[in-house]
Amino acid sequence: MHTDTTSVREIRYSRSSFRIVIAIYCLLAIGLAAILIRAGVGRFYTIIGLLPLALFIAFIVYEYFRRDFLTPVITIGPQGIQDIRVAAGFIPWGCMDGVIFASLDPKMAKTATIFLSPESKNILSTDLVAKFWKGSKRSRPRLVLIRRGQFDTRFKEITAAIDLYYRVYKARAQNAEIAREQHAPA
Repeated sequence: MHTDTTSVREIRYSRSSFRIVIAIYCLLAIGLAAILIRAGVGRFYTIIGLLPLALFIAFIVYEYFRRDFLTPVITIGPQGIQDIRVAAGFIPWGCMDGVIFASLDPKMAKTATIFLSPESKNILSTDLVAKFWKGSKRSRPRLVLIRRGQFDTRFKEITAAIDLYYRVYKARAQNAEIAREQHAPA
């Protein structure tokens, strides 16, 4: 894992993992067809059994060709974190109250949960505020979940990077805020 927190990390979807998923579902369809034909089930039941699987395979192939493999899905950098599946803009590290992972160890997590501070409403862009405060019945924003997916980087490396950047840049944001408060004229 890289420990350089000045660089920007871009995580994209992986073509090879999508191809593996397509191959697995095609093998499942072939296996199911072989089982139904060998069992002597009538054609009608064979078609009924294979139709949902064929539709699911068609959906996966459609997703493969619709997916953009060149645009970064998750961007982690000094300015913050962006997951285009969640929102279009960056969430600055200073706007976060905390980051927790689905397990105690960030390397074993399946999701990263970001808690936004209530003060971030004044800092974030209007579309991010609309997204994260929409449907929130309290003065606190909704949680931001970054889920694992089929990326070109393993998710444990992504969560470790989120953890590292958060620790470094949240501390810097807090130190800058303290310095501003100390230098403010009374």
